[in-house]
Amino acid sequence: MGKIIIYLLIFINGVIFPKENEVNNILIGKEINIFRNDYEVIKEEKDELKEEMVLATYHGNITGYGPDCRGCSGITASGYNVKNNIYYYDKEYGKIRIVAADKSIPFGSIIKITDLKNKDDILAIVLDRGGAIGFKKSVYFDLLYKSEKETNSFGKQKATFKLLRKGY
Repeated sequence: MGKIIIYLLIFINGVIFPKENEVNNILIGKEINIFRNDYEVIKEEKDELKEEMVLATYHGNITGYGPDCRGCSGITASGYNVKNNIYYYDKEYGKIRIVAADKSIPFGSIIKITDLKNKDDILAIVLDRGGAIGFKKSVYFDLLYKSEKETNSFGKQKATFKLLRKGY
């Protein structure tokens, strides 16, 4: 739960004087600041980081692939065109990367990829499948890159995969 702090400030001759009472309340996911600026009340709201709800966690290998890989058409198995774009805009998660995954994970599932070498965590959506990936194979996920050539530096890495949403 988030914490709401209501600030009442009075500006007199350029000096800010806080009101004697500071009110603390609890509200889910918002911090609201109310303050007085030259006698005009201004309200600001900030979304706090959404607490992750992890549905499942997997530990395994990830590789990269490009839309120009051997046998690839530039269109994902879900029908999304990736010839000039390695990102997807999701209504809930915003701009995120694209991965290919095992058929047991439905299209639209959100995966957080962590513990990569020399890389920040990656938030991705499952929009593709692949013949070399799956839970019964040595690679669990395949991360989309702009080209197959770019995947050389990524290689095959061990990672942790957190399923945050199953399907759309």
